[in-house]
Amino acid sequence: MPAAALRFVVSPIFIPFNAFAATCAVSPVNSNSSTVKVWAALAVQHAAVLYRRVEDLATLMSHLRADCLQALPYSTILMLHPREIWAGDLHCQAHWGPEDIAAECWLEAASALQLPVTELAMDFEVHSSSEGHWLAQCRACPKSLVETYLAQLKVLDLQPDAITCASQMDELGLAWGLQPGVMAEAFRLPHMDELPGHYFNLFKEDKPC
Repeated sequence: MPAAALRFVVSPIFIPFNAFAATCAVSPVNSNSSTVKVWAALAVQHAAVLYRRVEDLATLMSHLRADCLQALPYSTILMLHPREIWAGDLHCQAHWGPEDIAAECWLEAASALQLPVTELAMDFEVHSSSEGHWLAQCRACPKSLVETYLAQLKVLDLQPDAITCASQMDELGLAWGLQPGVMAEAFRLPHMDELPGHYFNLFKEDKPC
């Protein structure tokens, strides 16, 4: 029986620069910075779940591949951090069709981010509000941000099947059959007074999820 494909979700995390009392395990940054970016990834295969947090993406994926003891094939999802994404709601007019809603969402995102439409990466979902009106929930970021991350992943032979954001992690965890809270734990910020050795420790769970 062939081995089940590994599924990865990879995300940057922006942690406070002074998050740890001891010297932080991440690479040194300018002392004027209020946060520093690290990377986290969660991997699932059968009932096995593991995750790591590391200071750079290449090291993270190298460790995960060694931990998983598996190579290709696998599926990868890139999850953007909340601070990297603009999110907004657009109240749709009754006479708008699907194309009108899409156009208005693009314009709303462009105005919020002060970028031309051609420089945006944007997605939206339309729901019915409690008042019975249509509401478009929009999420957008600079296209250059996505392109930069995709280029970094490509160097590591990773091709994301989807790009999502942290607000969708509960839905992703449910789709992957994870216990509630596992996804949030993997991509959380450090706890107060938490030591770097604990925060950057490998988590591995071999029990059924």
